[in-house]
Amino acid sequence: MKKILIVDDEKNIILTLKMYLQKSGYETQVAINGIEAIDIAQDYMPDLIFLDIVLPKMSGYLVCEALKDQVSTKNIPIIFMSAKTQREDIEKALAVGGSDYITKPFTPDQIKKILDKYLKEAI
Repeated sequence: MKKILIVDDEKNIILTLKMYLQKSGYETQVAINGIEAIDIAQDYMPDLIFLDIVLPKMSGYLVCEALKDQVSTKNIPIIFMSAKTQREDIEKALAVGGSDYITKPFTPDQIKKILDKYLKEAI
């Protein structure tokens, strides 16, 4: 079973995404701040990370950079999800190592496309 880490501090986003992913056959873990995200990612070793930009304690940009700097986590695809829609925000997310970027609110179809793109092999 593929493992996905959800990093967000908004309960509604966490619950919606977690429910969709679990119904789709994925195991999930949740972090609600940047520091927790790094710790959980190192222990849990997810196959994919959904990462918000605006987080308590450490921004999503810094979390991504920290994970990409570590040998054990550098190859995990990181999908930024944010209400920030400015081109500079998207470019920065990709520049720090993000694999993709989706804007909030997102649809189940957008999540499915991400899963199909980054977790192609059977669950």
